[in-house]
Amino acid sequence: MPDPESSVAVLTAVLQERPWLAVVAVAALVAVLRLVRRPGRPVARPGEVWFARVPFEDGSGAKDRPVLVLSVGPRTCGVARITSQDKSTRADHVRVPPGTPGLARASWIGLRPLTLRRSALRRRTGEPGAGFLTWYRDAVAAADAPRARG
Repeated sequence: MPDPESSVAVLTAVLQERPWLAVVAVAALVAVLRLVRRPGRPVARPGEVWFARVPFEDGSGAKDRPVLVLSVGPRTCGVARITSQDKSTRADHVRVPPGTPGLARASWIGLRPLTLRRSALRRRTGEPGAGFLTWYRDAVAAADAPRARG
């Protein structure tokens, strides 16, 4: 077995002759670490309900709230906010069908999607599936239709 001290000495000598190798090694390590996701942390998929850290519309803070994942990119995801506050009088929200997985209370979903960093997603609470995602997209299209005609 090689002597650890001699291995360190050889490595030190190589790096003194070729310092750019250290930069290449660090860049490679960073690339590998970015590609490897943390074990045990699920990856969000469109159609799932997650709790996420969502900023307030006025930018004054954020709140942990349920969201419907609409799309997922490398660093960000498109989501729709979900609230248990009655928004039945607002045109920019629709009532979520009762019994939707991941939502224990009567809920309303916002029709204006927003973009969050994937790191804002905290935990998955339900998977209503592709049918719920289609229902949401149809609701957005129906809400946009009167504006397009008007």
